[in-house]
Amino acid sequence: MVIDLDGDVTSYSVRWVDELVQDGSGEPIDVRGGAYLQVTLKPANAHTDEGKPTWTGGPIFQASLGNVQNVVKTGDFEGVVGVGLVLDHRAPFSVAELTSPHRLVIDVAH
Repeated sequence: MVIDLDGDVTSYSVRWVDELVQDGSGEPIDVRGGAYLQVTLKPANAHTDEGKPTWTGGPIFQASLGNVQNVVKTGDFEGVVGVGLVLDHRAPFSVAELTSPHRLVIDVAH
């Protein structure tokens, strides 16, 4: 999965979670999988200064990429953007920061 960034790579974390929840409310997101990987970026926004979303569609996107079943927008709240990966099963993953353009790449093994 690639997260395109407008500007330098911000602070981020990528971790296993028991379920995906909506940032802000903490409400569970109704999506089924065998494992969940949560990506959190901050400070970050998935909207313009005028409030227009820069992440359109969703919040649940069907990925159908082997182990990666869905990509979920878990939030864009108070300078924190959350993205969840719904996987068939836990597997090794790596994270890479790329430039020109700036982006964050999460590579999950099949």
